[in-house]
Amino acid sequence: MTSSVSPTLIETAAPTATAEAPFVRTAIDGAVFRIELNRSDARNPLSAEMVTALSKAVDRAEQMDDVRVILFTAAGKAFSAGGDLGNITDRLAVKPGADGRDPIAVGNRRYGEFLSRLAQSPKVTVACVNGAAMGGGAGLVCAVDIAVGSPAARFGFPEAGIGLVPGQILPFVSARVGDQVARRLMLTGERINGVEAHRIGLLDYLAQSEEALPVRVQEVLEFVVATAPAASVATKSLLAQARPLSAQPHEALKNYLDAASVKFAQQMRSEAVEGVTAARERRPARWNVGAGLPPLAAN
Repeated sequence: MTSSVSPTLIETAAPTATAEAPFVRTAIDGAVFRIELNRSDARNPLSAEMVTALSKAVDRAEQMDDVRVILFTAAGKAFSAGGDLGNITDRLAVKPGADGRDPIAVGNRRYGEFLSRLAQSPKVTVACVNGAAMGGGAGLVCAVDIAVGSPAARFGFPEAGIGLVPGQILPFVSARVGDQVARRLMLTGERINGVEAHRIGLLDYLAQSEEALPVRVQEVLEFVVATAPAASVATKSLLAQARPLSAQPHEALKNYLDAASVKFAQQMRSEAVEGVTAARERRPARWNVGAGLPPLAAN
């Protein structure tokens, strides 16, 4: 693959501060929109403010036509410690609103809405896991398209151990690692490292070491950016449609395959013309020329 990408990913200046600061920082690096969780002093907890900032950042990324990838990283030694329980006393004291809904349930549901929206994003979403990702943090990793980490990464679902339930993240965890592995991890609270996470499919790519993680992430970003833009968006849409079909009647599968054939024909008549020509001529496709990813900003 022809690329001007430097192998020094995440080794330059920090992401620029934005309106979402101090909870997240963002940077645009070529076709990559980077969102950095930025509460390293508290191990990047998923507070209401953090979730709101993440949602706003994703909104901005999705509005940019040139952005192909949304990359999640984190400041400090942890990716995310999960839900913020430091203010539990204050949260318990809040009374139900006029609609009678429990404000704790409302806040919890907001994170599920974010993960659901993230899973449906037309952009390719990638997580670079540089440390511990617990509870909701692990849920975020499970909700993205592609997760990359190192042996030093740590994952766990401690909710049941402290009397809580991982309700909002459970569907995303189960979809990524399977029902039985999700049962094991959530019902035992077992902590696993990056090697085991890769073995069970929680991580898609495993760097050889923590130091090698930036280069491994850069390679994955190059793979994504080398694909045709419209084909990538269409493939994500088809994946979302196909996911529940195994449990549906035959007619649902037939309808999906009918629609997928139309989408295939549309791509054959558009981007595939250039893609096949470029492959025959042993050159990069036009969407990959000059799409080199500059080094991403440092933690």
